[in-house]
Amino acid sequence: MKTLAAELAFFLRGQARQNLKLLILYCTFLLILVLTYSALFRFLMWQLEGREYSFLAGLYWTVVAMTTLGYGDITFTTEPGYLFSTIVTISGVIFMLILLPFGMISLFLAPWIEQRLRYRPTVALPEETRDHVLIFGFDAVTRALTRKLQNRQIPFIVVCSDHAQAVRLEEEGFRVLLGIPTDAQFLKGARVQAARHIIANLSDPENTNLCLTVRSLCETPIATLVGQLEHGELLRLAGANQAIALKRILGRYLATRATTRGALAHVLDSFGRLQIAEIPVQATPFAGQTLAEARIRQRTGLAVIGLWERGRFTTPDAATRLSPKALMVLAGTREQLEALEMVTGEEESDDLVLILGHGRIGCAAASFLDRRPVPFILIDKQPSPDCLDHVAVIGDATSPHVLRESGIDQAKGLIVTTNDDSINIFLTLASRHLNPSIRIVARANREENVDQLYAAGADFVISNASVGASILNNVLEGKESIFLTEGINVFRRPLPPNLVGQTIAESRIRPLTGCSIVALEREDAEEPLVVPPPETLLEKGMGLILIGSPEQEENFSRNFRG
Repeated sequence: MKTLAAELAFFLRGQARQNLKLLILYCTFLLILVLTYSALFRFLMWQLEGREYSFLAGLYWTVVAMTTLGYGDITFTTEPGYLFSTIVTISGVIFMLILLPFGMISLFLAPWIEQRLRYRPTVALPEETRDHVLIFGFDAVTRALTRKLQNRQIPFIVVCSDHAQAVRLEEEGFRVLLGIPTDAQFLKGARVQAARHIIANLSDPENTNLCLTVRSLCETPIATLVGQLEHGELLRLAGANQAIALKRILGRYLATRATTRGALAHVLDSFGRLQIAEIPVQATPFAGQTLAEARIRQRTGLAVIGLWERGRFTTPDAATRLSPKALMVLAGTREQLEALEMVTGEEESDDLVLILGHGRIGCAAASFLDRRPVPFILIDKQPSPDCLDHVAVIGDATSPHVLRESGIDQAKGLIVTTNDDSINIFLTLASRHLNPSIRIVARANREENVDQLYAAGADFVISNASVGASILNNVLEGKESIFLTEGINVFRRPLPPNLVGQTIAESRIRPLTGCSIVALEREDAEEPLVVPPPETLLEKGMGLILIGSPEQEENFSRNFRG
């Protein structure tokens, strides 16, 4: 059945799928023609020969006549009836026996056969191929990664062992290799020894096999996504350079954003001594003040390069008011971040975080809060076999009674992390209704549900796919930090040659792309120039550190390819 389904899916792709509308229109025309002949049959039988037949009998006679199966039980006996029968039979031969089969062959069968004959799966790369990224295992995470690689113009190849998936990805425009990922001969043909990096996104046992096979051939760096945290050490022993426990990272970051207690800025990314960090405005003395009144740069040296609120990222100016719901994105050194902690201090008031969902991500979030320590309550319908460190309240979180009994009225933060986005949207909406002031951090299993979660009332949404892609992208760049916040890209680019000698204002980077310059890296300086003024001259050899959305990063790559 799986093979039949795959063949049917293959059949309905490409040109055949485009012709499906034409087939539906033609079949509709045939149906109308048959119904018309059936009605005319009843009318002529009654008017010419005085015999009355039901519509079903007329339908039966029309089908028999049009398919030339012959007559027997129902026939005309008058000459006008003979003429009508002749017209029906000839139209049946033309429309049913000639045009319909011809259309099926030319519009569907022939393109399908042509596609099958034309497709020759690539099983080896040319010998000159080098500095490419090999991706084993294609899902939402690696799909998001490919968009980042395309923006940076890094060549990549997706490796598939399934023929139907290879065809589908090639039709989408991806470069695909078809073969067994753990076969040494196939890996040699994939030029693993000349690859820039290998991304292993299969199951943990398959990743282990792949790492051991690659290590028997070469020392190409390998990054693996780990399904279970305890398998990370085994994958490193097998030869992986990075074993990324994505679920633990997601849980930790959900917990960081859910708590309103404390003033420890969360470091997102590092560029040498320059660090990009974020801090919730709530529970700081800056809440409700304008940026000028807060005097953050004067007191700490940190630059506020952005505000993140309800899925919207903005670049603030001196008059921007710091909403308690917002998150400040900061740029500076570690010493300046420590100075910020001295300014904000540690919040002594009680904090309580509810965690809805006791899977691996919920367990990781609970472990992080436990170490801070921040009080939390786990809620799930059933105990989790993957988390024995924490005891959950057994109940249905979609019930307002369960949420009230668990203390949602007193909670400062809420983490929504089930495996079902529809449930996450419902829980977000229900929780916002029960406690309008609570900080809600929600997990999106699919990128397309991020906007719905924000619409339901989430303060922050973390997408599995975009977070995983950002981590893998930072691994490829060899950054000190391997995490980037959801929806914001901080990225490094060399200064385009056509901008040398211009000021930042003259370059029009922000009007053309939407990106903002976070810092300028200079060859003759140890530290980058953070948030340079518009009149700063762009000199040859400088590096740009920019911030913007994925779409704005794409705009930059498109406008300044040179």
